[in-house]
Amino acid sequence: MTGSAGPGPRLDSVELKVTFSGARAEVAAKALAPDDGGVWCQVFFCEGPRHRRPGELPLLEAGVILRLRSRQGRTGDTTAKLRPCRRTRIPGPWLDFRRRGDDELRLESDWAGERQVLSAALTRTRDRRDIDAVTAGERPLHTAFSGAQERFLADCADLAVDFRQLTVYGPVRAQRWRDVRRRHHELTVERWSLAPRTGPPLDWLEVSERVEPEGSEVVRASLLALLRKLDLEPDLEQETKTRRVLEALTRDA
Repeated sequence: MTGSAGPGPRLDSVELKVTFSGARAEVAAKALAPDDGGVWCQVFFCEGPRHRRPGELPLLEAGVILRLRSRQGRTGDTTAKLRPCRRTRIPGPWLDFRRRGDDELRLESDWAGERQVLSAALTRTRDRRDIDAVTAGERPLHTAFSGAQERFLADCADLAVDFRQLTVYGPVRAQRWRDVRRRHHELTVERWSLAPRTGPPLDWLEVSERVEPEGSEVVRASLLALLRKLDLEPDLEQETKTRRVLEALTRDA
């Protein structure tokens, strides 16, 4: 996938997202997820400061998402994401940054429901043991993130991020299937589940497809038509699972 080309603003891809929750998630999983069990992982998020008021999500409200994933096997990753992202906050050197070593930066349009939101995500591949050591409290949080990720946040985020003041929340159990072929679509199917101490269990299934910016409207219409043909009914409110998860996790803290 080449993304935008020429003199226009950089846009690497459009990620189409459709979510199902509750009973709809179970129906969609049976229709779309292969029987091989997929790849399991644990997902953690960071929020802060430690002494924030109940209900406050200062990082998320400022458009900053810090995520750690520990996957089945030996790999994991950390992501520093800005969503929504304003292009005016991304200096030229970062717009030129694509991949260096284990760090990769993507500028994408996340399209869920009728809303498109620009996001910029810098992801660092890590050994799973490094992630597990941080989430177990054996190592400081900042050791999970690279120097490039810290500089990216310092240069581009709307608030200063002090890793010493953050708390790690999770895990959320996730099951993921990649390269799921349905007609001419190549989908990623991901199911998240969480049983908070307070409130009902949370269960989502997200169907996503990363496509070229040009022609993304046509691909989206085709994807929605495919889901209708399978008698799958997406949630009316296509909100991000990140917010609902963080609200549940921090409520329990």
